[in-house]
Amino acid sequence: MEEKKAKLEAALYLAEEPVTRKEIADIMNLGSIGYVDMLIQEFEEMLEEEHRGLEIIHTDEGYEMKVKKDHIDEVSHLAPHQDLNSGEIRTLSLIAYNAPVEQANIIEIRGNRAYQHVKELVSRGFVDKEKDGRTAILDVTDFFLDYFNIEEVDEFKENFEDEIEIEK
Repeated sequence: MEEKKAKLEAALYLAEEPVTRKEIADIMNLGSIGYVDMLIQEFEEMLEEEHRGLEIIHTDEGYEMKVKKDHIDEVSHLAPHQDLNSGEIRTLSLIAYNAPVEQANIIEIRGNRAYQHVKELVSRGFVDKEKDGRTAILDVTDFFLDYFNIEEVDEFKENFEDEIEIEK
């Protein structure tokens, strides 16, 4: 059982996107989704009992392992961007580059998964969301600027454009 928990931990740690129960079952050669649920529950309990700095987060897309929110402030400078998955980072970059921007435009470009990304980015304080009719207007927050050590959004846009130029 401990070996399976270790494999689960490794899979969740390395995954850039949430991992589904089926993917976990496939990785571990398990036939039962019920066994996956039990394994995840036991792993969550172990993390809690041992007062570990990580937790398992369940989303509509699957499971992720993240740093507990009460530890983020102290450790995020060690590995910037690691607490956001690649999809969230791409969505956040698009919002920042186009800010303020209608959520509908972001969804059109990034697809339906961006709804979850926006929800996470708002809950984490990176993005403000203001209702505007049938859509919402998204903008980056001061926390976004502080987190990425940027004075203003225009600085982000200039750096982003410089990166695009280098890649061309």
